[in-house]
Amino acid sequence: MQTMSSRTKMKTINGDSLTPILIFRRLQGTHKFLLESSSQHEGAGRFSFIGANPRKTYKGMGQEIQEISHETGKTYVHKGNLFVLLKRLMPRITNTTQFPFSGGAVGFIGHSGTKVFNDNQVEMLEAHFHVYETIIVFDHLTDEVTLIHTNIDAEKQQPSLEELAQQLLNGHVSDEATSRYHGLDRMSYVQFAKDLQTIQESLTNNISRVVLPKQYVANFQGHAFTLYRQLRKMKPAAYMYYIEFDDYVVLGTSPESLIRVKGDKVIATPMEGTYPRGETKSEDLENERKLYDHSAIRKSHALLVRTVQQDLQSVCFRDSVQIIDAMRIEESKQALHMTSTVEGQLLPMLHALDVLAATLPTFSTVGFPNEQMARSIKRRSNFGGALGFIGFNGHLDFALTGQSIVVDHESMNMQTTITVTKYTDVQKVLDRVKEEQEAFLQLLTNNGGQD
Repeated sequence: MQTMSSRTKMKTINGDSLTPILIFRRLQGTHKFLLESSSQHEGAGRFSFIGANPRKTYKGMGQEIQEISHETGKTYVHKGNLFVLLKRLMPRITNTTQFPFSGGAVGFIGHSGTKVFNDNQVEMLEAHFHVYETIIVFDHLTDEVTLIHTNIDAEKQQPSLEELAQQLLNGHVSDEATSRYHGLDRMSYVQFAKDLQTIQESLTNNISRVVLPKQYVANFQGHAFTLYRQLRKMKPAAYMYYIEFDDYVVLGTSPESLIRVKGDKVIATPMEGTYPRGETKSEDLENERKLYDHSAIRKSHALLVRTVQQDLQSVCFRDSVQIIDAMRIEESKQALHMTSTVEGQLLPMLHALDVLAATLPTFSTVGFPNEQMARSIKRRSNFGGALGFIGFNGHLDFALTGQSIVVDHESMNMQTTITVTKYTDVQKVLDRVKEEQEAFLQLLTNNGGQD
């Protein structure tokens, strides 16, 4: 046992016989979460984080947040601006662990209804976070597993990390259930392409980019974690996530970080521009050149970077905002991505959540195919938002939701977010999204079945 402070304790065990998936399956409790990164993304995500049994839950919509204490079962209602309330309610405890996250809030903030082109509409944000005192950190570089507990209340008795270690090393793993789905009506790709082009034509200097979801809704039977394991295998990414809430589960993968805050350092890595991987290394290099030299992609990427710079200048010292690495090409399993890095120094009077508020992209929903889908999406609308953690120490790391699935009782809402600027090649983006969604549905059919 290593004691970091009077309120934070740690225990490290050898994890060479463990994986984040195995740890998650052995971990006992409710409201479990798993945030991980694929092995090829160790530079951006060396650690995976696992947890269960949160101390509190914050559930907000519009101008109200419910604070739920899992110890007492009591619920408290707070009214006001969502970000102001979150800043006030999030526990802040100083610790000096070497990990980017050692306890705090895990969840998402997204758009429930957004003012984009109609000034008469009111923007509604939705937030859902669990606050965890105990988390598990898996180090992909050293194969070490570290258990960390931070007391929110200094006088509270701390749990036994030794018992938790034995649970992870020797705990029972139950067999996973298979999954089946039955597709419902979905919007045609032709109609969606028209809607994308209409929105693209409406973009102005004030609204230079917009994030939209391509939806697929199905009836679903099985365990949501089975879906997650299939998705992470088909589409590994720098950000992979699975979070259990009271009556639904959010899971998915995303190659794109939205924003990171560590101390007073703010880091954004905007990603715009994608090209398919080659079958050989030489084809990869040729496709990298094509992506880098593509004039429309470079214009679209530059526009996105300028937007991010403007966002950061609103929360950082203006002169500190700099492009550190411009238009580099990164690889994922399926594609090549054009990415830049923009950094700045946070203004001392601001909170990491102020940075998240400033950088959350404009979101629009378009053309729901029927009322059933519209109701389903409205009920679970992290679509177009961001997901990640807010540490007790003030550190923050959020990714755009990317390709995500919300399992709500017996329904499965799958969506892929699409970022559109004035220079986006809508048809190419849509073709890629269609190919990825059909591939995933085929994977589900092969591993479970379609009714």
